[in-house]
Amino acid sequence: MLYLLAILIPPLALLLSGKPIQAILSFLLWVAAWFATFLFGAGFIMWLILAAHAVFVVRDRNLRKMIKDATNQQK
Repeated sequence: MLYLLAILIPPLALLLSGKPIQAILSFLLWVAAWFATFLFGAGFIMWLILAAHAVFVVRDRNLRKMIKDATNQQK
């Protein structure tokens, strides 16, 4: 679910992943990407970068959670 949000709405995925500062910065860049898309047609590249960043953050969150669960099971 978070991966889909990371692709469609990157700032929301970052916020739900527990990264509020990154979510705010991502939101500002996301809005700028929308304006750039409508004005210049070049905002799509910015959106791809934001989506990739959000996917990596969500992936990192999931990996950290798996590692934490695995270490708790060993104790």
